[in-house]
Amino acid sequence: MTEDLVAGEPRGVLREALASIHTQRRSDGDLEISGEVPPDLAEPLVRALERVVQELRDDDERRGAEARDGGQLQADAFVALLLRVTDPDHRD
Repeated sequence: MTEDLVAGEPRGVLREALASIHTQRRSDGDLEISGEVPPDLAEPLVRALERVVQELRDDDERRGAEARDGGQLQADAFVALLLRVTDPDHRD
């Protein structure tokens, strides 16, 4: 049986890393994300996020779309990774 990977990292490790992140709705309607991810979980999470960031950049370029950057790119990558991790049918 092949290892269950998402963005090149074990799904279980990414789930555990994401479980240490909390959200809170601010009075202005924004969503605040915070948490402390232990180093042994943070490293795979960062690697996975970097892979998704590159995938999004490559997709923007391939489609001839304006390249996302900065906070928008990071937010899009975070959401994409979260969706992949929680989708039991998604496999690398």
